[in-house]
Amino acid sequence: MKSNLSAWNYVKNNRRSVGTMISALALSFAVIYVVHVLLMTSVEGFKPMLLEYPKKVGFFNISEKTLEKSKVKGAEDADLKEKMKALLTKLRAKEGVKDVTWAQVLQARYQAVIGQWSEEFPLYTETEEIVRYLEHTGAKLIRGRLPESEGEVVISSMVLRNQKLDIGDWFMKDQFGETFRIVGEVESDCMVSAGMPNHYYNTGMYYVVMYNEDNGNLRAFLREQGVELDAADTVYDLPAHREHFREDCELLIANVVNAISAVVLVFVAVTILIAYVSFLRNRVNEFCLYASIGYRRMEVYGMMMREMFIIFGISLFFGVVIAVPVSFLLKELILDPAGILAVAWYPEQIAKLTATLLLILGVLQIPVLVSIRRIKTIDRLED
Repeated sequence: MKSNLSAWNYVKNNRRSVGTMISALALSFAVIYVVHVLLMTSVEGFKPMLLEYPKKVGFFNISEKTLEKSKVKGAEDADLKEKMKALLTKLRAKEGVKDVTWAQVLQARYQAVIGQWSEEFPLYTETEEIVRYLEHTGAKLIRGRLPESEGEVVISSMVLRNQKLDIGDWFMKDQFGETFRIVGEVESDCMVSAGMPNHYYNTGMYYVVMYNEDNGNLRAFLREQGVELDAADTVYDLPAHREHFREDCELLIANVVNAISAVVLVFVAVTILIAYVSFLRNRVNEFCLYASIGYRRMEVYGMMMREMFIIFGISLFFGVVIAVPVSFLLKELILDPAGILAVAWYPEQIAKLTATLLLILGVLQIPVLVSIRRIKTIDRLED
C-alpha cells in the first residue's frame, strides 16, 4: 500500500501539546542567542582597545637592572643613560616609527557586561603634542576643546558613555580625586584619549611609541637590540595585546558561552525527551491501528519523523524571529546608550544552535525507534 500518512494531522489536532514543545524549543533558542550577544560584548568592546589601538601606539618601560645586564648594540659597554639613548635613537630611526616620548600615562576603563579592560593613554605637556598624537591615531575632537593646562584631558566618546561621564566631570575621581578635568570628547575607532599631567598623579611612566602596524612588535625590536627583558619590565605592544585578547576574551568568553548553552540545552533535551515519550505513549493505539489496516512500520516511522521535522522547523523559525529582533532592540535601547559595544547578528551562532536542535532531534530517535518496534496489530494488543 502506498503511504499517504499525513504528518500535519497530529500537529493540527494536538495544538496544545505541540505548541508547548515548539514554545520550549523556540524560547530556549532565543535565550541562548541573547545571552550569547550579551556575553560577546566583552569581545566586541575590547577589540578596539586590544586589536586596533596597539596597531598605532605602544608603551614600554625597561628597568635599570635589565639595561645593566643587556648588551645594547652600539653601546655594549656604555652606562645606563648611553644604552637607553642608543636604543631610543635606533627606534626613532626606524621607518614607520613616528615618535618616541617619555610620558606619564593614565588608563581609560571600559566596562563590558562581563569584565573590564583599561587602555593606557599619554599625558603630554604641550597641546601640540596632543594634536600630533590624535592625528596619528585618527581621533577627532567632536565636543569641547583640547587640553591647554595641567590636569586637563580629552576622553573617548565610548569611554565617556560607558563610564557615565561628561565634559566638566573629574576623570578617575575614585583614584585621584579632583585632579583630571574632562574638557573635550574625541571620537575614534580605537577609544583614543589624551591629556596633560598634573604634577605626578599617574598610573605609570612609559616610553610612548607612535608607529605603524608593521612596527608593532616592540619586544622583537628590543631583543634584536640586545635587551634581555625580564618580569620587571613592561611592554604593551601589538603581539602582547593580541595574546591578551585571545586568552582573556575569545577563549574565556567562548568557554562561558559554551557552558551556559550546554546546561540549557541539556535541560531542554531532557524535557523534550520526557514530553515526547509521553506523546508516544498516548499514541500507541493510533500506531497499532495504522499497522492493522496495512501500513508498514517504516511508513509510520516516516510519518513520525516528518512530524518531528515540522515541529523543529517551526521552533527554529520562531526562535530566530524572537532572538534577532530582541537582540537588536537590546543593542539599540540599552547597550549602545550605555556605551557598551555589541553586535546583534551572529549567523555562526544561529548555525550552531540549529545544529544543536538537530542533535536533539537525533536523540529523540531512541524513543521513536523503541515505539516502532513495539507496534502491534489490533488482534495482538492483548499479547
